[in-house]
Amino acid sequence: TPGTLDIHHLATGQGNSTFFVLPDGTTILLDAGAATPPRATPRPDASRSAGEWIARYVTRMTPPGRDPEIDYALLTHFHADHMGFISDQSPSSIHGDYRLAGITDVADRVPIRRMIDRGWPDYDYPEPLDNPSIANYRRFLEVRRRADGLEVERFVAGRSNQIRLLREPSAYPSFQVRNLHANGDVWTGTGDDTVRIVPPLETLPEEDRHIENHSSLAFLLRYGPFSYYTGGDLQGVPPDGYPAWHDQETPIARGVGGPVDVAVIGHHGSIEPANAFFLETLRPRVDIVPAWSRTHPAPVVLKRLLNRRIYPDPRDIFVLEFHDETKATIGSRAEQVASDHGHVVVRVAPGGGSYRVFVLDNRTESYGVLSTHGPYPSGPSGRGN
Repeated sequence: TPGTLDIHHLATGQGNSTFFVLPDGTTILLDAGAATPPRATPRPDASRSAGEWIARYVTRMTPPGRDPEIDYALLTHFHADHMGFISDQSPSSIHGDYRLAGITDVADRVPIRRMIDRGWPDYDYPEPLDNPSIANYRRFLEVRRRADGLEVERFVAGRSNQIRLLREPSAYPSFQVRNLHANGDVWTGTGDDTVRIVPPLETLPEEDRHIENHSSLAFLLRYGPFSYYTGGDLQGVPPDGYPAWHDQETPIARGVGGPVDVAVIGHHGSIEPANAFFLETLRPRVDIVPAWSRTHPAPVVLKRLLNRRIYPDPRDIFVLEFHDETKATIGSRAEQVASDHGHVVVRVAPGGGSYRVFVLDNRTESYGVLSTHGPYPSGPSGRGN
């Protein structure tokens, strides 16, 4: 409904995908993962591709009275579980010389008006990106730019006007999306200023230069007192022996500078995200872990998320796909999450003063409500509730 903000975290079992319906009806699709077995367990089942399941969900959740379309589609980075994996078996598009998986599969089913990624137009940072999935994605962009007028942009850290309301912006002046990080550039928290946390590439040994996750997009969404953080596969706990700049979360948290209501935990809750400084600074009331593999979430990350010594406030943790084998490995902490499977929808009331969380069935396409949580007061008033 007008004024409501809905954020749908899709549990396809094959990677990340988040669908936003903003207060004026502007839509965003953040990622469209399509990883492959054996690590992936397709949800609801394997009868359709991940891209088709995402497109069907977007179609179902499009505001009434409008044809399904995606105003902004963003790729946080170029990994299969965020953009789709292309192989010789991937079906071909009827629209041109590209194959369908993930984002290209979605785009053949639901029109996309604007693509935003970290690489446009050269795709050469920190070195030329050259693999079948990237090559296919670039062919898709060129075909759809010529045929449909698809607009393409590079995500620019620091900006607060790249992603904006397109239909009634004046009706919701408190809404803003602040770009926090891309390609090693981090918003400082002042104006549109950024700082570069990656040393000059020519000074780095080859083994330190190119880890795709480190280049992920991150942004902070605000709507009145409500705030929401998401950051692809960025990390905060570099593996032993790696340089300190492999921690992107700490400088991002300094820029954000204070608590948020909802945080999406990076890299599916693998071993590197959610460091103590990041959690102590952001103090999320709701954590969303977009796990899909049996290796996620890592026991050490769930332990940090639950640790009241890092910050004492209550918190609810929602895991999109928490496999039984993973829970058995983790033990009793696995029982302390608010949900262990399902699409997780954050619904923010008009004006942003409060929000609720709905967990929807991902084992069927009924989208039946498995549980409801809240309402949570947004902002500082919600910290102790």
